Amino acid sequence: MKPVALALGFGLWAGVALSQSADQPLSNSQSEVVIVDPNRLFSETLFGQHISEQLEAEAEELAANNRRIEEELRTEERDLTEQRPTMSPEDFRDTAEAFDQKVQAIRRERLDRARELEEKRASAEARFLATAQSALVELMNERGANILLDMRSVILRDNAIDITNDAVRKIDEAIGRGENMTLPDQQED
Repeated sequence: MKPVALALGFGLWAGVALSQSADQPLSNSQSEVVIVDPNRLFSETLFGQHISEQLEAEAEELAANNRRIEEELRTEERDLTEQRPTMSPEDFRDTAEAFDQKVQAIRRERLDRARELEEKRASAEARFLATAQSALVELMNERGANILLDMRSVILRDNAIDITNDAVRKIDEAIGRGENMTLPDQQED
């Protein structure tokens, strides 16, 4: 029974110590571990916003191109339907099959383009963090930190170790909008 009581006592003591450390903020210089919210870095920095604007422009261009192609295909289909009475059944069948194959090829190509854009969007945050890494390292050094964690994977934290606001400011100072930078997997389409 004594070991159980002792273990219970240690458990209560650890709980009290944990709650005290979570309630009392640390000074910036006390923590070797700092955290950052990558989503906020991406959405609030000038560079992250610039990347988002580029991706949005590509998505809008793809959508506009899709609408234009749809309209062209509708017109072609309507013309084919109007020509049907003047065509032999074999000619119409051959023309309709060719049109169907064209539509299927365009559909595959459009799906591939949409998938490429989605992959580009999915890797944008990683590219952003790689580009912003030197600013984050500089901020870690200023804070005396050895470890930078993604806030999304931290369950319990002291807000004093959240350097997101300072990181946004530091990245904006170091990179700005990044307009003269080419990201590693940026490509001309």
